[in-house]
Amino acid sequence: MFKALAEQWRANQEQKRAIAAEKWEQEKRWREEDRVERRQKQAEEERLRQEQERERAAKEARRAETTDILYRAHLRVMQKAATVSYVSLTCHEDTWTFIARRAFGAWSPEWLTSVTQDRPGQGGPVAKQGSFIKNPNLTPGRITKQDNGMQTVEVSGDNLVTILERLWESAYGGNLYSTILDSDPNKGACGPLYKRFETWLEGLEPGIADKPGHTLVLDERLDTAQPA
Repeated sequence: MFKALAEQWRANQEQKRAIAAEKWEQEKRWREEDRVERRQKQAEEERLRQEQERERAAKEARRAETTDILYRAHLRVMQKAATVSYVSLTCHEDTWTFIARRAFGAWSPEWLTSVTQDRPGQGGPVAKQGSFIKNPNLTPGRITKQDNGMQTVEVSGDNLVTILERLWESAYGGNLYSTILDSDPNKGACGPLYKRFETWLEGLEPGIADKPGHTLVLDERLDTAQPA
């Protein structure tokens, strides 16, 4: 009787050990499968990360190349603009106000109203002092009013360079942060205005000694009263 119970106890123990060993082997297989799955997932994540990094690098390279091309073209425009003594811009007063705010940081209300000078037909502003990023020094007589809100502004070559620089920065050179902060609803006009100046400069012929300066009609709608 005692011997039978001992045999039964040993058999039970062997069975428990076998079950425990089988469970341990199963857990090892599960752990190994988990490790393999984890390694595969990590490898896939690393592959995706590297692919995204390559895409970002390629995008940055394309952006840098585009910016470089645009900047080199802009540099040629600026070099041509620097040779201009002055240009008489014919445009709507709203267009000039937009350009002035972009280029000089402010505009003077007097620029929208001609101030009579010594002889009839002369008009010009009385520029505010101390409120400009760069004071354009538009002395009386530099702005002549026309019909339907049009006007002619005599802009020096130095001011022309400033105007082109600000228009280019707003249209092509600004980063995303500065673009978001730019609340001007008309900021989309910077690119077309810059292209208008660029096209004009490309076809510009050198002036002659007895007639310095040039003329640019910036707004083509001279027969309308619609703002630019």
